[in-house]
Amino acid sequence: MIRLMNRSFAARAPLALCAALLMGACSTMGSRKPAPPPPPAEPAPAPPAQPNRKFVVVDVDRNELRFMDGERVLWRAPVGTGTGFRLSTRSGRQWQFHTPSGTMQVQYKELNPAWFRPDWWFIENKRPVPPQDSPLRKEEGGLGAAAVFLGNELAIHGTDKPELLGRRVSHGCIRLSNANAVRLFHNVQVGTPVMIVGESAVLNEEQPDSVARFTRSARRVPRRPNPLDRVGTAQLLTRLDAQLDAPGDSAWVAVAAELVERGLKEDAPALRGLLSRAGAPASPTRRGEYSTFLADVFSRGALRTVVSLNRISPEARQRAVEDIVEATMSLYHGDLNAAMAPWPTRRVPRERLGPEGQAGWAALQRAEQAYRDRFGVRMAAGRP
Repeated sequence: MIRLMNRSFAARAPLALCAALLMGACSTMGSRKPAPPPPPAEPAPAPPAQPNRKFVVVDVDRNELRFMDGERVLWRAPVGTGTGFRLSTRSGRQWQFHTPSGTMQVQYKELNPAWFRPDWWFIENKRPVPPQDSPLRKEEGGLGAAAVFLGNELAIHGTDKPELLGRRVSHGCIRLSNANAVRLFHNVQVGTPVMIVGESAVLNEEQPDSVARFTRSARRVPRRPNPLDRVGTAQLLTRLDAQLDAPGDSAWVAVAAELVERGLKEDAPALRGLLSRAGAPASPTRRGEYSTFLADVFSRGALRTVVSLNRISPEARQRAVEDIVEATMSLYHGDLNAAMAPWPTRRVPRERLGPEGQAGWAALQRAEQAYRDRFGVRMAAGRP
């Protein structure tokens, strides 16, 4: 399936996010008849997906997600996708629950997101439809441990029913196990392309699982405690050292994710430990993914990260800034010379830094220049 993502495929893939594609998303609102539908919105401009950068593929024929680095698969996992079931009401409202195909972009991402139940959830479950601002619509934990939102109420998110993954069971959203939802959260950035491929708009007479009694629990299952909460940071870093080169093992992901969250709070040793291990994985695939965790921690805590770069060895600092720049820019598929291109130094103006951040910022700037030189990017005059 790697062959599927070559340049010929990229040329055939839709390159804009079109609202019409998302009519079957997991919480799309229906329209009333006989009022005519609103005119289609202009497609939002989206940069072309670059075949040599990082992106996500969702294959609805195989019900599989792949996180790609060019033609190399960094990891893959089963997903649940839309059934294609059509729901209609006597008043003329309709929904078709399929996963739309096309090339979309990450709009934002969130850990432990709440879900706001749309009208169709109440209709399916034979309950009165409440007002839009009703507290009955909010379901804490309804999207699992993490979600990556693609716009128009379509998301890739976790699930409390991992046994149903690998099948068409959803209302259009793309479900992952909670562990892989957290993994994807750390892998991607705003703007990362998500290519949904395959025959998604298939009419299926089977309803999504939310109304199938055999998959519904009588009460909400409480969230399980994180077993890493009781492990000290020094022990976690020791585990990470052992796991980063363990062949075929993804246990390092949960450890790195825990260290990221600690580092973004008040745990400076966790952040310095993560940065110091840049370049540690011997496997190019493992290093390519580990670098996305460093890009994630930088994007969410740039000032803290720059200061921490100043407090690790020069050799580790160099590896870390190279990986942060490489991962950040490889997840962005737009014009590298554009005003909104996410060059890391743009997140932290140098004048805001005291002496403790200067070495880290200067190292990032040098890594950015090396990246520009490699790709022949010439920045406009006066642009950082």
